[in-house]
Amino acid sequence: MGNDRTKREAGLLVLVVFILGVLVGGVGYRLAGARVFSAHGGPHQPPPPLGQQLGLNADQQKQLDAIWADTKTQFQAVDAQRNAIRMQSRDKVRAILTPDQLAKFNAMMKEADSHSHPGDRGPGDRGPGDHGPGGPDHGPHPGPGF
Repeated sequence: MGNDRTKREAGLLVLVVFILGVLVGGVGYRLAGARVFSAHGGPHQPPPPLGQQLGLNADQQKQLDAIWADTKTQFQAVDAQRNAIRMQSRDKVRAILTPDQLAKFNAMMKEADSHSHPGDRGPGDRGPGDHGPGGPDHGPHPGPGF
């Protein structure tokens, strides 16, 4: 009889520990839910917006927003130029290749494009591929426009 009581108490204890674990885990999840995890795996709060950090007034914030919008537009124009140069370079390379080499080159560019960042693509770009075959971590850059 004592053995049954011990088993029952042990089972009850396991159940209580499990329920406490769920409760503590839930509270911890809620508390950590508002945090952002950095690339290093540690939690941190994202910094407040620049205008808030600097204590900008409404007029200054409006001017800052205009500056950021203008900067974004300028970067987009540079990206479009870069993509156009890349495509021109690829076309120049294609012009000097034999049919077999061209097939290999096109396959290499398709592979490189699949490893690049989607945000790098510009209007009319067949794909960024600016890291060469195999992506950015596979040896030196093969040349401009790749």
